[in-house]
Amino acid sequence: MEDSLGAGDIAASKNGSLKSSLRGWREIIVVCSKLLKWKKPFYPAIVVGLVTLKFLMIYWLDPSVLTALSMSVMVICILDYVVPLAMPMVYPETNWSDEKEKVYVEACNDIVDAKAFLSTSLSTVVGLKEKNPWLYMAAITVCFSTLAWLGNQMHNLLLTYFICLIVLTLPGLKEYGVLDTVISKVNKIIKKEKEQ
Repeated sequence: MEDSLGAGDIAASKNGSLKSSLRGWREIIVVCSKLLKWKKPFYPAIVVGLVTLKFLMIYWLDPSVLTALSMSVMVICILDYVVPLAMPMVYPETNWSDEKEKVYVEACNDIVDAKAFLSTSLSTVVGLKEKNPWLYMAAITVCFSTLAWLGNQMHNLLLTYFICLIVLTLPGLKEYGVLDTVISKVNKIIKKEKEQ
């Protein structure tokens, strides 16, 4: 069936499927999308504050890895059950507007795009392994050696905190064009190095 559909049709189909599966979460998704894309000037501070509060709580409680993992999965499962049931009571269908629908569709598009980016990145790495195994081994060795060194230099929780902050600020940086500017400058440097 995918052969008969164009790439745009497949993306629209995936987006429609995602929209329907996340319908119970749409009010929360709209709020999270606005927060992560920094629609107001103080939203980055809220994102950093919430992440910091979460990690301070983990630091204070100091749970074992198994306890933290099981509690996180349990909370996710409870929320996955409760949120779709409670949302219609908290936010009636009459409160849903065209503006919220637009933000919801954009958020679903962003999720589909992120999934496609991760899939493309993984296929690029697999393709590099097949086409140029020496470069693949060198890149993997350098990347994971650097990560191992970083993990040895700083506390695991602090490293995880910084990774979470970076990941959660990427949508806002992309929205304001900072990420595109950095990527274009890095590409110029790489291109200049290739020419020399």
